[in-house]
Amino acid sequence: MARGFKSSISLPVAMLVFAMLAACADEPGDNAAGAAAGAAQTAVLFPDDFKGVCSGAGVARATAFDAAATAHKALYFRTYEDDFTDQSSALPGDWTVAWSPDGDTLTAIDMVVCARRTAAQQVKVCDGYEDDGKATDNQVRWHTATYDLSARDARTGAVLGRTTVEATSTDCPMLQMFDDDSEVVDGYASLSDTVVTDFVRQHMGK
Repeated sequence: MARGFKSSISLPVAMLVFAMLAACADEPGDNAAGAAAGAAQTAVLFPDDFKGVCSGAGVARATAFDAAATAHKALYFRTYEDDFTDQSSALPGDWTVAWSPDGDTLTAIDMVVCARRTAAQQVKVCDGYEDDGKATDNQVRWHTATYDLSARDARTGAVLGRTTVEATSTDCPMLQMFDDDSEVVDGYASLSDTVVTDFVRQHMGK
């Protein structure tokens, strides 16, 4: 029958072992520090890392914008609630770079386009929404909106160009997310893809 046993290491030996372990932990090249350094080296940029560019904060690992270049790679963000959301899919494919887990692809980004909503005016209330075919009391307070549309250097956050654009669509959203069957939310007209691409085209190279 197997029996349990107690450790027989004496106190002096235990203290010596503890001291040796403590000394190893204090070495500059200990495993924890090495793992942290490795993680920092392998971390890749994500689209959300570029949202701060819209407020003037640059991304140090992005490509510096060169006005003389014949082509550029951009990300596009627009106001969503109190933040920005990535809308880069609105840009032509060869104007942007897709994130990939196999490489730090977004270091190629040298321009960030930002549509910041600066004003809005409610123009109607949308209703008639259903949940699984059943009528609800949900409504959307629909607004037209004014946007500050800017292009910025991804590395520095510097403004390359900007304009003010009105989004005037009064069409109610066909699909809308609600938390329950009586929630009333605000909705805002957004800039069309054509308006955005026409603006960005001015900065895409010669």
